[in-house]
Amino acid sequence: MDEDALMKEKLDPDLYRKLKDDCAEPVQVIVQTQDGLKEDDRKIMKTLGGKIKDDLYIINAFSAELPCMALKSLILSPRVVRVYFDAQVRAI
Repeated sequence: MDEDALMKEKLDPDLYRKLKDDCAEPVQVIVQTQDGLKEDDRKIMKTLGGKIKDDLYIINAFSAELPCMALKSLILSPRVVRVYFDAQVRAI
């Protein structure tokens, strides 16, 4: 699978657009893994210059902040199922 197809598969559409358009600022993300936050995920995030904020064990995920360009490397991990933009949600 090529890089663009992998990005479309694993990245939330908003993150995909951000990566394509404006990727200067760090991004807040929710990273869903196969089986929740593990030591391998901590190592990957440290290597990529990211910071884990919360363990979201109920949904096999964790929230983090990382450099936008690091998203390309993060999605290469076979442990990563999906990466979502961590944004405030409001009811209308």
